[in-house]
Amino acid sequence: MKMHWVKALFLLLAGLSQAAHAYLPLVDNQPLAFRSCPLGKAISTQTLLGRVGSVNVECTVNGINVVYTLTVPPGCENGGCGLILDTHGMTMNANQENAGTKLRQYGWTAKQYGAPTPFIVVQPNLTDLFDREKILDTDSIAGGAYYNEVPNLTYFVNHLVSVYRVNTARMHMYGFSRGGNTVNAFYCELGLSNTFASYAMGGQDFRCPPDKPLLMISGDADDRHPTAIADAEARVRALGGVTTTAIVNDPGYATPRYVWTWAGLQRQGRHHHMRHQAGNFRLETIRHSGSTLPMNGHCHPSLDYNSWLVCHANMETGRKIIDFFIQNPRR
Repeated sequence: MKMHWVKALFLLLAGLSQAAHAYLPLVDNQPLAFRSCPLGKAISTQTLLGRVGSVNVECTVNGINVVYTLTVPPGCENGGCGLILDTHGMTMNANQENAGTKLRQYGWTAKQYGAPTPFIVVQPNLTDLFDREKILDTDSIAGGAYYNEVPNLTYFVNHLVSVYRVNTARMHMYGFSRGGNTVNAFYCELGLSNTFASYAMGGQDFRCPPDKPLLMISGDADDRHPTAIADAEARVRALGGVTTTAIVNDPGYATPRYVWTWAGLQRQGRHHHMRHQAGNFRLETIRHSGSTLPMNGHCHPSLDYNSWLVCHANMETGRKIIDFFIQNPRR
């Protein structure tokens, strides 16, 4: 019994250490970049062993610096691939984001799921409160969008379209938490909604009348955004003529189990997946009952626990996102 409690205490302290490491600095923690804008020759980032690889690219636009983690599957250097912008939340970076979405891997293997080509995946490393160009990024205190870095994001996406001859009918954006607020900035606020064919967001509220395909993922235990999905569904119902279909209606949803991980006790949840169609507009919503410490339901659901922002559930966030993007090109 004593060893059981020692193990539990160790796992809890490990989890708190992970959270503190992410939250306390709030610094410009961008990785080192070995390439810079403008890019030269289009290249694949496949490793010498033929595996998924990435490269860090630094761009400065209007005095604002962003380092992008760019993943280019083999063949995409020849043109015609799709593109996904995968935007992280507050205090995170590209690697933490990919721990939850795994979009580098899903974009690389997208043809297995019905895509005509793989997807180039762009994961920016954005800054929080202490920004080396802006000094103080006060938007981050309220968890707002990465407004000061939107011009950099749009520049880099358009630059990749030119260099890699991206199929603009298959360009998509996902954002988690503060990255979801950045989705709102593109979709709702800044006149940029036509940049991408479809959008997805996790751990965030959607804030405007819908006109582009949208996927929303939200945890029941996310007390920061408790009505995110209900509010989005209400916006779609206001369009009229809505047809609703259950993609996954899990009878075991209400009975999650609990498992021990290196970060403590985690709730292993399940999910419901609904599709709402109104004319040519589609909203898909995924509710999950996964939870993690210390963020509760504000997390990326996954089949395996690998980060304090990833929670157990019987789904993969990245697989849901890649399927939605494949099904919703620009029409």
